[in-house]
Amino acid sequence: MTLAAALVPAVAAAQEAVILDPVILSAGLSPIASDAYGRASTVLTAEEIEARGLATVQDALRSVPGVAVTSTGETLTKLRIRGSEPGHVLVLIDGVKANSPASGDYTFSGMTAADIDRIEVLRGPQSAIYGSNAAAGVVSITTRRARGAGFRYGGGVEIGGLGTRAANGHVSYSDARSELVLSLESRHVEGEDASRSGGDRDFNDRDTIGLRGRYDLTESVSAGFALRRSWQEYGYDLGSFVPVPTPDDYLIDAPLTADRNEVFGTLWIEAQALDGRLSNRLTVSGTNQDTLFLNDGAYDYDDAARRRGVQYLGSWAIDGADLASTRHRLNFSAATERETYRSSYAPGGIYERDTTALALEYLGNLDPDIDLQAGIRRDLNDGFKDATSWNLSAGWQVPGQDIRLRAAAGRAVVNPDMFQQFGYIPGSYAGNPDLRPERSLGYELGADLSYAGGRGTLGATIFHSDVEDLITGSGETSVNLNGTSTRKGFEVTTAMQVTDAIRIGADYTYTDARQQDGSRVARVPRHQVNLRGQADFAAGRGGLSAELRYVAGSYDEEWYNTAWPDTPATTELPEFATVNLAAHYDLTENVRLHGRVENLFDKDHSEAWGYYGQGRTAYAGLQARW
Repeated sequence: MTLAAALVPAVAAAQEAVILDPVILSAGLSPIASDAYGRASTVLTAEEIEARGLATVQDALRSVPGVAVTSTGETLTKLRIRGSEPGHVLVLIDGVKANSPASGDYTFSGMTAADIDRIEVLRGPQSAIYGSNAAAGVVSITTRRARGAGFRYGGGVEIGGLGTRAANGHVSYSDARSELVLSLESRHVEGEDASRSGGDRDFNDRDTIGLRGRYDLTESVSAGFALRRSWQEYGYDLGSFVPVPTPDDYLIDAPLTADRNEVFGTLWIEAQALDGRLSNRLTVSGTNQDTLFLNDGAYDYDDAARRRGVQYLGSWAIDGADLASTRHRLNFSAATERETYRSSYAPGGIYERDTTALALEYLGNLDPDIDLQAGIRRDLNDGFKDATSWNLSAGWQVPGQDIRLRAAAGRAVVNPDMFQQFGYIPGSYAGNPDLRPERSLGYELGADLSYAGGRGTLGATIFHSDVEDLITGSGETSVNLNGTSTRKGFEVTTAMQVTDAIRIGADYTYTDARQQDGSRVARVPRHQVNLRGQADFAAGRGGLSAELRYVAGSYDEEWYNTAWPDTPATTELPEFATVNLAAHYDLTENVRLHGRVENLFDKDHSEAWGYYGQGRTAYAGLQARW
């Protein structure tokens, strides 16, 4: 279970009118004001996601500076932040760790954005707060909240290309003491043949139910919960086992399908003491992730991963003020976590490992213009050497200027995933239980300023990270590499409210990610550009959105022309640019018509050798709220 983000439901519910925009909920062991945070971050709200016509979370993340999204089909999408490995990015869903103990990362497989309240992306090492898997950053996803007092309800439908049919619904109730939200989603995509050989379509059917609530037992004691369950069935094709001449020949049409089920849950209780100067919070959480693989409808193999966590989190205003107004806060946490892994291939049955963690964090406003965050964490592991991570960041608002300078540094650790330790594939792979955790040291320097009378913002960040003991596949197992892998670059982002009705934005990320031997890290673009513009019309009843994404300098391993266990060459993928359009119009106060076109100019593009992105596809739908 995560430490900081478990705070989200109670704090956000108690201070909804204040906290949602100016505060980054997952930035520390307690929320941090955005203008006091010392690292680069991005927050996407539900309103922005809807206005831009972003249908899935993975699509929303493609537009975030420093984030590289790689899809080998819609059902297998991985994230990298600042040139990291996918397992170095921690994903939280309502404060619960979503990364699978089996693979170390979270696979985005068409998670829809209709039920999302906000997405926070923190860039840079976060292990001092969250432990393993947060070496490069955190993606924190908060699902639907009640929007207004009393009963509220609504839903929507969408149809489109690739045989897409989607529907969602929600109902909520909230008052001064309580909140309850139920949401339902269903999305079915007939898809296309990924092998491009005229074979079966690779479909993706996903159904999700979410339930969350909060209740104030007394003026000083609150309790709450969040539960999310998804069922997914999808088809996929197989990579060729023998070398083929071109990437177009790599995927072989096959009658392969999978059933993936996920459950995320958390239960918490929080009590205030000492006239609001101290808060105490106890959280229990759990994650179940199961996948059944079928070949032509017959059982092939299966695997399962579990995580269970318990934590105590305290927060103390050490300057004598209450927590709502303190300038000096001390957060402290103790947590224990158990991860389990099982695979039908693995001969050892169920594998388990335990971690106990102690963390301490100081948040201070040392001067009206200076903010400081400092944290340290000790992980006590039963299967590895114990590890210490730390985090230090500061921000300085230049007096009399619309400029804020910031700097941050941190030490992070990433434990081997349980497949790397205990996985088994007959004749081709056996895990290595003697692997060491990966270690990284990262830092960044940045500046933020406003211009055009406050209508525009500009941010720039340079970053550098050194990774040691990087884990990689070698022959029929996994090993720690000697030497240091470097990831460095810079991010520039700007946004401007040109008029009351027109908004524009742009960002550019340059990343130079190198392995220990100086070779390129696969699937990390050197250049990423995002341009976007939005315009309102019809007195605000309608809106238009256009986005361009340009990617260049990305490399990938040429498995299509390499026979395992030989090492494939790492070569550059073709650059590409795609354009997406979206529009909406409010038919009534409660009913909205919306449409979007993805890849408007139908450009072929590839984020990995042998796999191609979606061609031009149009969608239309209705959304209603009461």
